[in-house]
Amino acid sequence: MSAAVKSLGVLAANVHVLDPVERIPVVLLAGEPVTDPAVAEQITNPRCWEGGQPPSRDAAPDKPSARKAKPA
Repeated sequence: MSAAVKSLGVLAANVHVLDPVERIPVVLLAGEPVTDPAVAEQITNPRCWEGGQPPSRDAAPDKPSARKAKPA
């Protein structure tokens, strides 16, 4: 069973970001919920978020992302 993942916000526009683990370009489409704080931090233009506001840092979950960083 998978645990419910809280969305930090929903995109209002298509955005290009880097996958926080693989460091490869990823395109997220308008209407997609963003659940990873590391991805949300990369989307700095408020117009990319529904409601015109990026998620606040308070909206981020208390526990770290399930993803692990790749060793350098």
